Amino acid sequence: MLDRRSAFTLIELLVVIAIMALLMSILAPALQRAKERARTVICRSNLRQYGVAGRMYLDDNEARFPDPYVWLYTGAGTGGTPDEEIMGLEPDGSLWPYLKDKEIHICPTFRMVAKRTGRPNAQYSYSMNAYLGEFEDSGANRFGGILKETELRGSAGIFFFSEENTWTIEGLSDYVINDNNLLIGEPGEARDCFATYHDAPGRDLDRGSGNLVFVDGHVDSITADEQRDGGNFRLAWPK
Repeated sequence: MLDRRSAFTLIELLVVIAIMALLMSILAPALQRAKERARTVICRSNLRQYGVAGRMYLDDNEARFPDPYVWLYTGAGTGGTPDEEIMGLEPDGSLWPYLKDKEIHICPTFRMVAKRTGRPNAQYSYSMNAYLGEFEDSGANRFGGILKETELRGSAGIFFFSEENTWTIEGLSDYVINDNNLLIGEPGEARDCFATYHDAPGRDLDRGSGNLVFVDGHVDSITADEQRDGGNFRLAWPK
């Protein structure tokens, strides 16, 4: 015979369910933050490898920077080439011999954000500073930048590679990630901008931060607010 004293009453069961739901509501945001932190760690690790690859390239090429348009792909992935056109293609740019791991070319957070913003087939999420390097079709840097590391005003203060958004932000950017270089506009002029989808407050992707690796190899981040009023140009302009 069932001992009724050992069974849960309906009220007790509902209380347990309510407590479990409350605990889940408390833990869920913390778990999401932990997952995003793990994705950010992977992203920063990718950029750290980019920094090592960039250093090796500079050492092997008399301190000359690679072409900021075709460092990863030649003839593809530049000038707004659709993601679908480079799916399955082997990266063959000048920096590829130093970066032979396709998994490091896209940030896991970017992969999630890109799917939500209409770029489910994105093949890369990192762009090179457009003010560095020689454009192969001109023999110079068409934006007035520099060609060699020895001409830099400081390798620790100029970014080499960074993340970029798949959408524009009014007053901050005019273009989305559509090629392999990131061109920061001078103060008052919006062109490209660093990514803003990490650690976004209130899930506002326009107000988060992006990761970047500098010419000296160290990795850091910059928030959307820090980019305004020329804060991003300061990290891009090499002179």
